[in-house]
Amino acid sequence: MIIPWGTDAPIYHRPIATVGVMVACVLAFAADPYGRHTEWMLELGGGVHPVQWVTNIFLHAGIMHLLGNLLFLWAFGIIVEGKLGFFGFLAVYLAMGVFQSGTIQLLADPAGSHHMLGASGAIYGLMALCMIWAPRNDLYCLVILSGFMRLLVFQPEIPIIWFAAFYIAWEVLTASLVSAVSQSLAVSSALAHATGAIAGVGLGLILLKLDLVDCEGWDLLSRMKHGRTGTMHRPTKRKPHQSLVEKVQKKVSKARKAKAAGEAPDVVALRTLRAHLDAEETEAAIGFYRATRRRLKGWRPPDPERVDLIKALAAAQAWEDAAGVMQAYLNESNLPSPKIRLKLAEILIRRLERPVAGLRALNQIPESALPANLVDARRKLVAIAEHLREEGVLELDAEVQPI
Repeated sequence: MIIPWGTDAPIYHRPIATVGVMVACVLAFAADPYGRHTEWMLELGGGVHPVQWVTNIFLHAGIMHLLGNLLFLWAFGIIVEGKLGFFGFLAVYLAMGVFQSGTIQLLADPAGSHHMLGASGAIYGLMALCMIWAPRNDLYCLVILSGFMRLLVFQPEIPIIWFAAFYIAWEVLTASLVSAVSQSLAVSSALAHATGAIAGVGLGLILLKLDLVDCEGWDLLSRMKHGRTGTMHRPTKRKPHQSLVEKVQKKVSKARKAKAAGEAPDVVALRTLRAHLDAEETEAAIGFYRATRRRLKGWRPPDPERVDLIKALAAAQAWEDAAGVMQAYLNESNLPSPKIRLKLAEILIRRLERPVAGLRALNQIPESALPANLVDARRKLVAIAEHLREEGVLELDAEVQPI
């Protein structure tokens, strides 16, 4: 038996909504411990009842069912609410529960089942959110094993990504096997868990892409991109952590003010980027820079802002992002600085171990274009790159992708 009870993930909001949902589940069970009010359960094969999509996720079939769900709800709920705040947590919790319940009531084959109930579908959605937003953080668990007349108790710390991936993969596989045997989308607890997890994965990725959740560069997508060579988890001057609702309100307010003032989008974008840089908000600056480059085709921030962004990324050791911004600067600037090209080569060779790309950058800098004090630096980089090539360092792409 594995019992998760805590985490080392940063918690920026008190888990008021998480505790509120737990209390609601306990009160619902106390009001109907024997499950006599079937009208609040998820009816299967009896038509569509949207109200039940919400009510059933607060009901439980027995005390052990309730206690198990409460433990998992606490362990994963505090992480999600810690990033989204009170209203954000309630919104995503209900959304995942409604998706899971609605999908089963609309599409699943009852196969003899009449009703379903329980919060586990929404809880698996929370588990999926934590897997995407906090994969490198740990869960504090209590593991109880029994056998040969002995009871063994361990208290390991399990990375969230492995814990959640195992549970979700198991339920998806089980639901697939059950449906394959019955040759239909058969109702089962595994199907409820799997559909809740699917909702969590979708919501987690959407909120990340819309920049409505701040994972401080430790989310799954950032870790896959930066790996060991890049990190955004550096001490910076940060504004107080905002909830999901506050983030949405802030974005809407900014858009309305800009529209009312009649300012050109590129002017607003430059001012916003400058504000992030002045506040030393490196994560926000690179995120805004990327989003604006996609939204405003051809947008080129002036050289001073782009150079300041490069310096901030280098200070944060976000080498991949720094290299991409440098390459864009060198491609688009009217008077690109040879020092920036030399710095790009240094990052490629020393930090990212990409000697071919580094040599290509160095070949575009003749020694005559550099001050005397940098000529030796160029020669050393050439020597290091040649050494890496001789060692057979694997380099899949010799081109630097500008961003």
